[in-house]
Amino acid sequence: MPNAELLDRDLILSQMDQLARKQVTELIVKASLDSTNSALQRLPVTQQSGTAILAELQTAGRGRRGRQWFSPKGGNLYMSLGWCFNKPLSELGCLPLVVALSAATALTRSGLRNHRIKWPNDLMVDGKKLCGCLVEIQGDARGPCHAVLGVGINIQMPSSEASSAIDQPWTDLQTWLPECSRNRLAALLLEELIARLSLFSDKGFTPFKNHWERMDGLKGRQVDVAAGLETLHGTVSGINDSGALLLDTGVETLSLHSGEVSIIPACSE
Repeated sequence: MPNAELLDRDLILSQMDQLARKQVTELIVKASLDSTNSALQRLPVTQQSGTAILAELQTAGRGRRGRQWFSPKGGNLYMSLGWCFNKPLSELGCLPLVVALSAATALTRSGLRNHRIKWPNDLMVDGKKLCGCLVEIQGDARGPCHAVLGVGINIQMPSSEASSAIDQPWTDLQTWLPECSRNRLAALLLEELIARLSLFSDKGFTPFKNHWERMDGLKGRQVDVAAGLETLHGTVSGINDSGALLLDTGVETLSLHSGEVSIIPACSE
């Protein structure tokens, strides 16, 4: 593997726009952490909002639904950002979708064109996972709520014995954009997160709905959804205003707020 570009705090800050720099109260880059989400959550709640943490290596990276996130040293991007919302928990259901759209836009600005979002917040290229997001929220049901927003992007990850244990097809950004800079992508991701979190806090998900529909990688696809103790089968018809997946089973259209989606290959449809 070619020498990876090391993360550089000052370089990341210098490439961010002025608005984003003002909103980031602290930018921390570590050589190794258990996970960036966990490290941010260990800070006092009053210090989390506006703090961004990046790591070259995660020893216990976490994904959705309790999965481990494979986090080798020096080639990928592992970032968490804290944010405070003066909203009740019930109004934050679409937050994972907003984080996914932020990551998607940062990748578009980097030059990627063929990526789509797999509900609720995985980014896929050619049916393979490129990026995952982990949103964790704490706070009073009536607000305020403190969110930790984790994003992991595979940038330079050659196949290895360790990566062969990943339980789904994956890809990395170097395959599609060989010259992509990790520091530049980190700066773009922070810019897009901060801009969208502020808009979401003020306006909810409505301003993002059209963008989601353009990036939706599931609409019209036949899928299986593991929801609780059952597996549902149907065709995705989009999302509703609360961010729930709309699944047409042929008998009824279900609104699913959680579940693990598996796309049925076209040859099986």
